[in-house]
Amino acid sequence: MSGSLGHRIDYSHTVFGSDCEADLKECGTLEDWNERPASVWAVGRIGLLQSKIEKYKYLIYHNKRYGKHDLSKVIPGSVLRQYANESFGFDGWKIDILRVEVRESGRRRSDDSDVDSKFTILAEAEVMVSLKDGTNTKSSGVGCATMASRGESYGKAKKEAVNDALKKAFLSFERIILEHEVKIDNKYYVDGQYASKQGQK
Repeated sequence: MSGSLGHRIDYSHTVFGSDCEADLKECGTLEDWNERPASVWAVGRIGLLQSKIEKYKYLIYHNKRYGKHDLSKVIPGSVLRQYANESFGFDGWKIDILRVEVRESGRRRSDDSDVDSKFTILAEAEVMVSLKDGTNTKSSGVGCATMASRGESYGKAKKEAVNDALKKAFLSFERIILEHEVKIDNKYYVDGQYASKQGQK
């Protein structure tokens, strides 16, 4: 047995083949639409969403009290959900919570009294927003809550993390469209739906 272990098998001159002559296109392979639009409908609707966000962004950044903060920090999640419903339809998008992690950062006490003690909870969440045609994007968000109740702190931190991730996911659609246009211009797609459309640009 020890002698066989000393032999090295060399595959450098091996020719691999298959008797199967099936065309992969006949197998009905599903394309992965993560981080790229799955249809012309998605391109148009994401464009509509972006136009609404741009109008809101203009109002924010021309209001001196907000300053130049990251857009995800100053635009309410309720506003983005409203824009999503108006752009994609109420049944045109969905959110999947992929992961939520929470941890207790510490417990603060005031004058060594348990009465005034507070719990600080940190949370991180990852969500995926999917449109009805399969277009989807994933984003992560964070949340933090300090309250007298440990349970309420956990709940608030998780809610903030999910909301933060959802806002970032909606805002990431702009990047998806911009990268998609660049890929079409550079003839990035070699097969699938967009390969036949590259010549139409």
